[in-house]
This record gives sequence, C-alpha cells and structure tokens, in this order.
Amino acid sequence: MMPGRWVASVLLLALHGLLSLQPAARAEMQGDDGSIEDGSSIHFHVSPPVVPDAAEERREHFRALEAKDLFRYERLLAMSSPRNGSRRQARQTSKVPDVLSDTSEFAELPMRSALNIAHVGMYLVSVRFGTPALPFNLVLDTANDLTWISCRLRRRKGKHYGRSSAARTMSVGADGVPVKKATTNFFRPSKSSSWRRIRCSQPECGVLPYTTCEKEFTQAASCSYHQKVQDGTVTIGIYGMEKATVALSDGKMAKLPGLVLGCSVMEAGLTVDAHDGVLSLGNGEVSFGVIASSRFASRFSFCLLSANSERTASSYLTFGPNPAVMGPGTMVTDISYNNYIHVAFGFRVTGISVGGQPLDIPPEVWDDKLRHGGVVLDTGTSVTALVPAAYDAVTAALDSYLGHLPRITDMPGFEFCYNWTFTGDGVDPAHNVTIPSFDVELQGGAVLQADAKSVVMPEVQPGVACLAFRKLLEGPNIIGNVLMQEHIWEFEHRTGVMRFRKDKCTNHHLKGNSTTANIHQAYAPAPSASSDF
Repeated sequence: MMPGRWVASVLLLALHGLLSLQPAARAEMQGDDGSIEDGSSIHFHVSPPVVPDAAEERREHFRALEAKDLFRYERLLAMSSPRNGSRRQARQTSKVPDVLSDTSEFAELPMRSALNIAHVGMYLVSVRFGTPALPFNLVLDTANDLTWISCRLRRRKGKHYGRSSAARTMSVGADGVPVKKATTNFFRPSKSSSWRRIRCSQPECGVLPYTTCEKEFTQAASCSYHQKVQDGTVTIGIYGMEKATVALSDGKMAKLPGLVLGCSVMEAGLTVDAHDGVLSLGNGEVSFGVIASSRFASRFSFCLLSANSERTASSYLTFGPNPAVMGPGTMVTDISYNNYIHVAFGFRVTGISVGGQPLDIPPEVWDDKLRHGGVVLDTGTSVTALVPAAYDAVTAALDSYLGHLPRITDMPGFEFCYNWTFTGDGVDPAHNVTIPSFDVELQGGAVLQADAKSVVMPEVQPGVACLAFRKLLEGPNIIGNVLMQEHIWEFEHRTGVMRFRKDKCTNHHLKGNSTTANIHQAYAPAPSASSDF
C-alpha cells in the first residue's frame, strides 16, 4: 500500500479514544446554516516567482537561485534512507489528533512570488492560521513534511528545551551572526484561542518527527523540534495544534482543524527572510497536504504560473475535487514513492524525446527502486536536475538546435547559455532558432510536454538564454518548478494517481470571493488542557 494511502486510517486508530466525540464534532462541522455541500473544495492563493528587471539584479537572482537549488539537492540526498526505516518512522509519527471524516468539499489557497523579494525562485501560498485568523505567506514545498511559521512566544515562567524564557524569533546571516528578521509577520500563539501546545510529556510528541525533547523533562516542557531541510534551511521551535481558515468553493469560509504546526523561534538559511514559513505538501503523516487532503476527497492540486507572469498574478492551491483538472489533454499516471526519501514523491519516467526523437538514456536512471534512481517532483527547487546519463543526453540534443549561437560561459549555475534574446515562443527565424518539442514520457502513456520557456530560460540576463537543466552527480532526478510551470497538477494519494494538463493558471475556481461570509466549524478534536499560550 502506498504511504499516503494509509495515513488517515492510522491516525484514526492512534486516537481511538477520540472517536466517541465524532457525532458532536460533525454537528459542529455543519455550522449554523446547514452542512457543507458535497463536491466542494477549499482554495488558497498561489503566487509565482518573479524575476527582477535590472540586469545586475537578474544576475544576482540567478546566482542566489543556483545556491538555493544546490543546497536542496545536497539535503535531499542527505535525507535518503532505506524505505524500511522510513516506514517505521512513518508509523510512529502518525499518532496525532484526529483528521476529520472525508468530505467532498474543496478549498483553494492563493499563491504568490518571492523572487522579487529575495531572489530565490519560490512559489508562495497565502494561508490564514489561528483564531482570529491572520494571513501568512508560506513556501509551497512538495518535498517537506513539516509546516512551520515564524513565531514569537510571550514571556512566561517555564523554559523550552534549549531556550531561555525570553525566546525570540531570529534569523542567522551568512556569517553565522543572528540578525533581525526582515519580516514582522509573526505568528503569536498567545493571541490565538485555537492554538494547543504539545508537551514533551504527551504521547503525540514522542512520535512527531525531528523532536528534541530530552529524556528527562518537566511536565510543562514544550515538544520541541530541530529540522534541517534540503535547501539548508534550519528551523527550531515547538509543536502545536492549530486551525486554518479556508475559503470553500461556494465562497463561504470554514475552519480547518487538526493541523500540526511548527512554531519556529529560530530560523537559518538563504531564504528565511523571503517568507513567513513553509507549507508542507510532502508525503509525511504530519504534512499539511496529507492532513488537509484527507478531509477533502484525498486529493490536492495546484497550478504553477509562469515565472514571467506579472507580479500581481496568482493562481490556486486546491484541496478537494477541482473541475479545472479535467479538460482537454488531461494526462493520468501513477504516483511514484521514492524508496529512500520517504517524504518525496514523483512519477515514473519511461523516456525523453527532443524534437520527436527518443534520447538514449539508460532505463535504470528512472528506476525508483534503485538507490539513486527515479524522479522526485520538488516545487521548492527551481531548475530541473538530472544525473549525468540523462543530463548529457538532454543538453546535447537541445544544444544541437542552439549550438550555432554564440556561447556565454560565465553564467553561474548554467553550463549551456547563448547570446540570444528569447521572445517566448521559441521560434526566431532571424537567428535560425526553433526550440524543439520536449516530451517526458511517463508510465501508462502520459506525456509531460514542456513549454519552450521551461526548457530554455529566457533573459537569465539581458540578451542571454540558458538551458533549464543542471547536472546532478547522484540521483534521484529532481523535476523543479520551472519544468512544472503552466501546468495544473493533481495528486490523489489514496489511489496513488496523479493528473496534469497544460493550463495558464489564471482562473479563479471559487463560486464566490467573500471573506466576510459565515465561518463553518469543521470537525476538530477535543481541546487539550495545555493551551496556556
């Protein structure tokens, strides 16, 4: 059974004692004016990366983007471990508060760009956490299982593990010296009536990932964590349960409870000042994506706008059935769960064709059962990274169409760059250039047909275009958000199926857009006694 398919059942069994509370909770879910309609979803805004306009800023942007991606490649490999150990950890981390019964509602979250803020090539999702609900801009991350927000805790008598009573949020600069965080958008648990702190003494803490509680702890000690992820970002904080306010497909607002949230009191990394935290869509049991989708038809979808979109453009992250997924050209293939990186998932590649010609790439490159084989989809990585056997074949094929152009050899992070102004459609008769079709062939006959600007990145600096690939010495291969852009993607872990198709990602799928509508309370576990901040 696929890891994501047994999450909800394991979580429910882990909290069997709470099942008797379900009738009252479901009544609470209905709200005052009726039950949630079948076939609905919830939605969150998503914003794309935006490349700076000025030449020097563009150059620095791509330099920072390279550093971010390299960190993610290295950390993703460092996270790899045999599947047996990962499954053992997965079973342990499943004892968290109940995940409410399945519903056919759907929800959307809005996404925004971070490139114009800190030059780091990320998609940002706007999520409203807490009661009262406040908005936070979080990085969309399909290769992470911990959702966290920068926090400020009120002064109190007790101590957190490894922290003084006056713990404050901070970031760490390149020289290792703590610096004042650029953003002031902090989550303050003491001001949220729905925050429920998890303590070291609670059973839930012992099974959450990355925990750092000592063997000897006081009853009041908070369940703390220390996570270091692929891009080098470090977050240290405490765990709690929280609710998110979401927009339903009928335009009404609802509370989404039972979410595991990291309250980060310290962050370090290249990109921590560009966002308020991370929204995890990975395959871990405490992932926001897994918990939220378990309430909404066990599926979620997102549409990645082009990085060349206007800075005000946004698309949506949707939990539940999304009508936009099904349309002309919708492709269906199986989700591939990596045997060594348990929080990541992808698809099974059978081949790549450039200009209609199949490339000679050994099949073991795509075998996810091998230690360094397979493909991972990572929205936190920008440029697609391929192992040498695939990278050499892909770049040689593309260079055969562009090799007559003058080469640029001093572009950080890119091996194949050309002195050429890319107009966007990839056809330039004046310079005898036509960017060829680029097809990633998948199991079951599905084909990912990348746009020209997903294969050749235009205007890396003015007048320079580069092939949108990097060489990865060890696998798995990583499909980044550049290759995924201008497609809508849907993942259904219960059946192990993904769907995708080309889409400009500009449609708003909500029936209404009222933020003042009645709030419907979804099913939540009983309040914990440990809610003092």
